[in-house]
Amino acid sequence: MTFDRSLRPILEGVDTSWIIGGVMPFEAYSVGSHVPVLFERFARVLHPAWAAPGVPVRWDAIAAWSGRTSHPLAQFVPLSRPAGEVASAAPFQRKPDLGGLPPVILEPLCELLAAHTRTPDQCYVGVWEGYGSLDPASPALRLRLPQRTHLIFGGPIAEVGRIGRTLPDGSRVQEPPGIIWPADRAWFVASEVDVDSTFVGGSGRLIDALLAEPKLESWPAQPTDRVTWDSDLINGR
Repeated sequence: MTFDRSLRPILEGVDTSWIIGGVMPFEAYSVGSHVPVLFERFARVLHPAWAAPGVPVRWDAIAAWSGRTSHPLAQFVPLSRPAGEVASAAPFQRKPDLGGLPPVILEPLCELLAAHTRTPDQCYVGVWEGYGSLDPASPALRLRLPQRTHLIFGGPIAEVGRIGRTLPDGSRVQEPPGIIWPADRAWFVASEVDVDSTFVGGSGRLIDALLAEPKLESWPAQPTDRVTWDSDLINGR
């Protein structure tokens, strides 16, 4: 794993006890299993599907095609299953990415987050230790949460989207961050390895701004909202 410019491994000195003590049990399979339940409000950011490489498709556009309902607990598989005959081909070719936001969504999210912390230049990023590009001997601090361990790196929020590795041909592969939070603990962002949504906890002002941002497709959330594939009771399982 290589890091551009200001991102660096964090070796010690970061208090993560509030995160460990703030999350609900993993087996609750809920928003609060990933984001500490210490914030005023919460939101769910949907990972887009793809019409072609680099061409995102919103879930609400897919729901309009399929005849299903886009709602706060929607799950992609039942939402994208046509409710009856459809007049055109599916507007997507590939399902949403699991495990983290793609750069096209992560970048505007980070811009918004930067405006809602006093420490935009001092943020922490956790990358799931299971990615093959990570050096298992890395000295980075490990944050051990239920079922998931993250290696912690630090730097400006503007650099978060640059985490990745360089291939022998010089091309870059970006590894999505699993968790992000600023030094002032103003908010917390979590993506789960096996889930196609990202969850945010923060102030009411932040969540209002996030829900109003047209570059993001998001819904208000509650810590107890389930995040499993069978939690969509409107569109079916």
